[in-house]
Amino acid sequence: MTTLLVVLLILLLAAMGAPLFSLVAVIAWLGLRIAGYDEALLAVQFWSLTEMPVLIAIPLFTLAGYLLSESKAPQRLLRLSEALLGWLHGGLAIVALLVCAFFTAFTGASGVTIIAFGALLLPALRQAGYPNGFRLVW
Repeated sequence: MTTLLVVLLILLLAAMGAPLFSLVAVIAWLGLRIAGYDEALLAVQFWSLTEMPVLIAIPLFTLAGYLLSESKAPQRLLRLSEALLGWLHGGLAIVALLVCAFFTAFTGASGVTIIAFGALLLPALRQAGYPNGFRLVW
């Protein structure tokens, strides 16, 4: 009975716009309780997650992508790649793939690449005459 109330409370909190991290924490706590584990295990797991050195890389990769985007690096990379490979059949598409692969490898975040290059590559591909099915992935 109390489990049902907690589930309803979680759904109510989600409907009211509670932060996702708090809902996930409550669901984890509920799962540990149902499985019969001690609640101290949840605190230990939270602490071990905060000590992960990889966690600091996420905001730093985002910062690197933002700085590269603001420095107009995507435009320069696109112009360089187009000068090198633009003469090939489908050269702009190859350029788009190479530039995005390079930028994603450097920043470590594909979302940052989408933000940095999306507004640049979509009009360029449209102007070059590529069809919608080729320019956009649905």
